Amino acid sequence: MVALQTEDKRRSSMDLSLEKSRCGQRAGKETRDPLVVSRLAKRASCSPTHILLEEFRRLKPSFQALNIGFSVSRAKGSRKRGRQRKPPYFACCYDVGSLAHVNVVAFYYPLIADWELMEADPDRYRQRVQAAVREEMIHAVQVLTVKKRYERSSKLSRRFPDAETYYDHLLGRIIAELVESKVGEKAILTAAKLYYEDWTINSIEKLNQADRKYHGRDGYLVCELIRQVTQIRFGELMSEEAKGNAWDKHRIFLVGEYGTTENLMMAMAATLRQAVPQLIELSPTLNEALTEVEATIQTIGGVTGALLVKSRGCAPQAG
Repeated sequence: MVALQTEDKRRSSMDLSLEKSRCGQRAGKETRDPLVVSRLAKRASCSPTHILLEEFRRLKPSFQALNIGFSVSRAKGSRKRGRQRKPPYFACCYDVGSLAHVNVVAFYYPLIADWELMEADPDRYRQRVQAAVREEMIHAVQVLTVKKRYERSSKLSRRFPDAETYYDHLLGRIIAELVESKVGEKAILTAAKLYYEDWTINSIEKLNQADRKYHGRDGYLVCELIRQVTQIRFGELMSEEAKGNAWDKHRIFLVGEYGTTENLMMAMAATLRQAVPQLIELSPTLNEALTEVEATIQTIGGVTGALLVKSRGCAPQAG
């Protein structure tokens, strides 16, 4: 997540892309052979661009219902110390301090690049995109719920100078509650290894180093832990799991007895899934945060109450 001042754009690049696509279809209808048109349409429906824009189109009404902005960027990255840095898949932006004007930016090129990572398999690619999109929705809802809680409480406004300071306090308190037990500490470190793709994170100090390196502050990982646990409780794949055997293309970890990186990742994810009920017992603050985030998502029809209750057993639902 990124704290930035964002502009309200009435027409996102996604809207423009869809309009261009529709114009092209209208222009070619009268001149193309019907069979050719049918084949092209079928091929287009399995293209990464079609899948990506389709998922964005499904997502946008949910964000609008929550008053969260959504836009698509075609930025190709920035240069730092002579090296080209690709943008993230998504960025959850908001005003520094107040957490106002929450806006999610989807970065087109990194998301499209995952098509090859998923071996050009439409089902696997769609699953990957859906998990990544859901991840960013949960991030945005976290910011939104903390902002609303802060603004409703005169006690909190007296204690903390702004909503973002209060948010940082909550994340730190969750860590403090969880690390009091070995189960909680192990779960935090497992979540960190999955998120940062870094097998060497084997202590809270190394986790803090990763948080500072990539996000400039301690405690960032907890917002990812909240997201991971929320996806688990909704009966969904975590976005890390949705990479599947794409992990083996990078060989990020030494796999040892697991044979493949994918098997190792699945084992780590299973460890985190099994720990979820205990984490909720160990951290009242985490439980409160999860309850608020889940309730907000349920208000927009993101998941039914029956599914949420069913998913308390933490079993994933693929596809």
